[in-house]
Amino acid sequence: MGSKKDGLVKLLNGIKFLEKRYEVMRIVDPTKNKVLSYNDDGVVETDLSCHHFWAKDKACDNCVSMKAYKENDVFIKLEYCNDKVYMATAIPVVIKDITVVVELLKDVTRNMIVVNQEDGEVEIDVHDIINNTNKLLLKDHLTGVFNRRYIDERLQVDMINNTINKETLSLIMADIDFFKKVNDTYGHLAGDYILKEVAKILDGCIRSGKDWVARYGGEEFLVCLPNTKKDIATKIAERMRTKIQDKDFKYEGQNINITTSFGVYSIVSDNDSNLESLINFADKNLYKAKQSGRNQVISSD
Repeated sequence: MGSKKDGLVKLLNGIKFLEKRYEVMRIVDPTKNKVLSYNDDGVVETDLSCHHFWAKDKACDNCVSMKAYKENDVFIKLEYCNDKVYMATAIPVVIKDITVVVELLKDVTRNMIVVNQEDGEVEIDVHDIINNTNKLLLKDHLTGVFNRRYIDERLQVDMINNTINKETLSLIMADIDFFKKVNDTYGHLAGDYILKEVAKILDGCIRSGKDWVARYGGEEFLVCLPNTKKDIATKIAERMRTKIQDKDFKYEGQNINITTSFGVYSIVSDNDSNLESLINFADKNLYKAKQSGRNQVISSD
């Protein structure tokens, strides 16, 4: 029990830097619908149910924390409560072989625009907007992989898990070589096609349900590999590079040859690291790969 308490304390300390971004940060056990805390006796359930915040007398039908718990992945939803719209992020975290869920609740009411005309010509229910937005919140609309928002939310927690479990976390930054030339030569629709196909290749080279791929911006992608040492991450990046190099990309009857440069950075458990520095190290290795002739993998730890 004491070791679980230590893990919970580390987790609570690890997410303190998010305090200014969220109205509520809490740790819950979705299997019991309880908010967790700790005292001298160890980790304890509080008297507060997790659905109390939403002014409900039973667990939410669309409980995002239970979904995160069951699927071991990060999920986000929008919830309407007391004339406010909240973005709820649920992040599963393993502490000493026991899974809990970090919930981050942010008031996004001011960021929502709802149109409601009394004449009946246009009637938009805020709940419909929320349901549709929930489906789109985490995905890049073009490539279908995760988006920058997902990076900001999920990578923070993977780093916390890495510290608590004393594992190695590896990042891969990938950039399509001479992508501007593709757009200039074949058109932007061809460029969109290349982005989607490259995303499929990257996603096909990782472990489903554990690793993840996100579009970082433009023609850059970020791949996160929890509990993966540098040599393995480098091999994965090399596999990605080879598959892209060898693929016969065809768009409207035209063959397009594509290569990609990769930067790999791996970090062992480290309380002092932050999201920006971790990405920066991987990006520096990507820059070295491009400066050294492109279509190669540069890694470090």
